[in-house]
Amino acid sequence: SGSMTSTTITVALDWTPNTNHIGFYVARAKGLYDAVGINVELVSPADDAYDKTPRKRVEEGLADLGIAPSETVISCNTTEKEVAEGQQVIAIAALLQTQTSAIVTLKDGGVSRPKDLDGKNYASYQGRFEMDIVRELVRADGGRGEVKEVLPGEHGLGIFRTILERQGEYDATWVFMPWEGVIAEQSGLALNVFSMDAIPYGYTPVLIGRAGALKAKGDAMRSFLSATQEGYRLAASSPEEAAAILVESAAHVGVELTPDMVRLSAQRLQHAFLHPSGRWGLMEEERWREFVGWLEAKGLVKDRAGKPVGVRPYRTLFSNDYLSP
Repeated sequence: SGSMTSTTITVALDWTPNTNHIGFYVARAKGLYDAVGINVELVSPADDAYDKTPRKRVEEGLADLGIAPSETVISCNTTEKEVAEGQQVIAIAALLQTQTSAIVTLKDGGVSRPKDLDGKNYASYQGRFEMDIVRELVRADGGRGEVKEVLPGEHGLGIFRTILERQGEYDATWVFMPWEGVIAEQSGLALNVFSMDAIPYGYTPVLIGRAGALKAKGDAMRSFLSATQEGYRLAASSPEEAAAILVESAAHVGVELTPDMVRLSAQRLQHAFLHPSGRWGLMEEERWREFVGWLEAKGLVKDRAGKPVGVRPYRTLFSNDYLSP
């Protein structure tokens, strides 16, 4: 009704619009946010040329929520940092339930398994723990973990394109298989895919926010996540319809997506959106415990100077309290 006041919730995307985000676009296009009095702004990182990360936007109060890997949450919650009450960054929903990212190399590039990456160039996004995780994958395969980090100076999909266009300069990078993997497949490009199975990798991506600000907007957050759940449920049951909505929504912000590619991507992700219980966003304590425990046990949680530091109790890093029961 016109008398309803609307609350704006700003979400900083980690990437230009893609199928990981599909539920937000579906919910918005279907009027599910309007119906609960929420106005949702989805901010693409391309808007400022990737200058501010979703984490920065959330920490500075420029966005209510951000999309990031669980590594970001862990990185915000190391013990050497003093964080004021209410400023703690936590995860409140997992966008995907299953691990869909992988390290890839070109089929004919001479790197056919993780241990072959020793002495090779890895194109990095400069993510916290990124190189450490890559090196651990190499060691788990019997290698030394002597992978060279190179910074292509690109963002998002740009890194993947760089690998294709400048073969020989970069040997590997980290991608989402249902996105870049599908692009490669559709362009007839053969890849070697190194899965994350050797490590207890956490939820990626997750929705993050500041604890105090989330509490202050608690009711709006619950309404927002409830409507978002319906968007992801539609994507899980009708990926083709959801894909068409994403393509149209992206076009509105000047992002040209290929309908065939997005449809295939949505079909690939169809089973990753919902928890076995049928709920969207739910995070299991065990998965957080295992990933944080693994990072700590391997000595990978360090301060800027490279000195090992601890992580706050894993139970405090996430909350399912804002999700629909």
